[in-house]
Amino acid sequence: MADKVRVGFVGCGGIANFHFGHMEKIEAVDVTAVCDLVDERVKKASERFDATPYEDYRVMLEKEELDAVYVCVEPSAHDGMELLAIEKGCHLFVEKPVALSMDYANKVNAGLKAKGLINGAGFQDRYLDFVPRMKAWLDMQDIGFFNGYWVGGMPGVWWWRRRETCGGQAVEQTIHTFDMARYLFGEVVAVQAMGRRGIMDDVENYDTEDASAVTMTFESGLIGTIYSGCFSGCGGKNGIDVFCKNGRLEYTERGGFKITEKNMTIEAKTGNDYGQEEDDVFIEAILSGDPSDIISTYDEAVKNLEVVLAANQSMDSGGELVRLR
Repeated sequence: MADKVRVGFVGCGGIANFHFGHMEKIEAVDVTAVCDLVDERVKKASERFDATPYEDYRVMLEKEELDAVYVCVEPSAHDGMELLAIEKGCHLFVEKPVALSMDYANKVNAGLKAKGLINGAGFQDRYLDFVPRMKAWLDMQDIGFFNGYWVGGMPGVWWWRRRETCGGQAVEQTIHTFDMARYLFGEVVAVQAMGRRGIMDDVENYDTEDASAVTMTFESGLIGTIYSGCFSGCGGKNGIDVFCKNGRLEYTERGGFKITEKNMTIEAKTGNDYGQEEDDVFIEAILSGDPSDIISTYDEAVKNLEVVLAANQSMDSGGELVRLR
């Protein structure tokens, strides 16, 4: 490998710019090539890094010698860039959701494992500095159930309005909450969900659900429900509330947590740049050849996808129970 990790980006939109800010702070990174179908975006990104601009990722991967590729495209746009990057031997970071199809995600996952490539996925909440403390407390508790939430307004990007291009709110947004639930509580074995439409009647060309409730059973026997809503213009709620035999935990998405016990209260706020840490860890893994510090792997992203796609299946069938294991 060269002195620096040569990185190429497929997609130069909002989430790519989230990573661009981190790349500028990592001395061992050279953003060598950028690709986007929108001329203005790719031009701006290429000028920012003095990188070669491309419209077609196939041409980029053919011409460039890259060590790693970041895939930062909308959910429905995963059409082979990961598989071609794997074929070229590139380490891979894919933003969530990593696909809208389990077949595609499983194929990418198998390719990464077969070639032993370093990989990561965009679940940066796992890198919040207080999460180990939160998880350690929960591991000692008798948990009754939890409720999770991602309730707010509708994102403005064009592809979010249609289920076929975004996957629905559970798949595209609330997947962060599902990921944290899996990280804290373990694997999901069954899913049952209901969704509704009809609130967002003033948005043109819109067909995703306005609200949903997804109830899960975990391997441990724990049950929990995660709510999604994209209709609220007057504030919402993001996080997880956990009810235990001897206490209660309130996790505020990316903000902190509060533990309430009978004679004690414990609180913590976010104290680190968790997005920067996510990218730092990925690049360092490539440099060292040791991926053990990556806690948001592609494999974990595939497990998240399985849960939220099962939620969609259950919603679309009127609430059937979907067993995962």
